[in-house]
Amino acid sequence: MIKNCFIFLAALLLTACGTSTEQRSDNNKAQSTTINPEAIETIRITVTGMTCEGCERTVQTAVKNLPGVQEVKASHTDSVAIVAFDTTLVSFAQMQQAINAKGYQAKDFVVVKKEDN
Repeated sequence: MIKNCFIFLAALLLTACGTSTEQRSDNNKAQSTTINPEAIETIRITVTGMTCEGCERTVQTAVKNLPGVQEVKASHTDSVAIVAFDTTLVSFAQMQQAINAKGYQAKDFVVVKKEDN
């Protein structure tokens, strides 16, 4: 009986909310692209379907792996992702596609700030 409980708990931990070692190992892959500081813009993307911190990490990893993305912060409680990115290297449509491919819905965005250098 105890053995079955341990097996169940191990299986539960391995399938926790969409995180994987593959996602973590690719986390910094997109950072090899040179970002133009003069083209940095920050947007707030409305993202539906996130229910936990694992969902936040999945969205953050999907967007962070795109070339030109400088920083990503997702919040399942606010249903948003805040993204700072180089507008010459990546577009909202590409971010939307990456988020939607993970099973969430990137609805729309608003510009939070345009960096003035």
